[in-house]
Amino acid sequence: MTAVGVWLASAAGPVVAEETKTISQGLDEALRNGDLTGAFRQMLILAEANEVEAQHNLSLFYWHGVGSPQNFDEAIRWSTLAAVRGHKKAVAARKAMVETIDPQVVKKAMDWVRSRLNGYAEAGDDSALMPLSTSFLPAFGAPNPAESYFWAALSVSTGKAEAKRQRDAIVSTMNQSDVLKAQQRANDWLKRWRKAQS
Repeated sequence: MTAVGVWLASAAGPVVAEETKTISQGLDEALRNGDLTGAFRQMLILAEANEVEAQHNLSLFYWHGVGSPQNFDEAIRWSTLAAVRGHKKAVAARKAMVETIDPQVVKKAMDWVRSRLNGYAEAGDDSALMPLSTSFLPAFGAPNPAESYFWAALSVSTGKAEAKRQRDAIVSTMNQSDVLKAQQRANDWLKRWRKAQS
């Protein structure tokens, strides 16, 4: 199943919540038994199901080669995803990773994260909107105020107070023309991707 497929399945409700609980128990058991390969597999399933703690931990498994071959590309992807979603330890881990790997790898990781979050947002997951806005802030490199504003404005439309604060902070760095363009894009996006939900 693809990452988006796993996420869509996770939106199905309590049955999947029960499956997540079972996977978490399998992860705990694998760790207790010292089965790092099994723990890695369980962690990957949880990370693909959009569990932020698992995404952070999976990044560390990849970074240190625990339960799988060491893979810095995968480590920075998962760490970045958890970091833009607000996981504090992932923010710190990502900062350390970024200092030691090729900037092109970091850029590709961010592209992967944005593509993944965009897919979630288009599928109806409003919790992906703020992380997309955050991904365009200076803390994550290559800042883009117009993109950050666009995604924050979409998140504001879902009633998120945090998004309003972020959007209002961003607007002070933009000219009026760019703000109007971003607002129009947000209106068009909502018509396209939320029409069925209204």
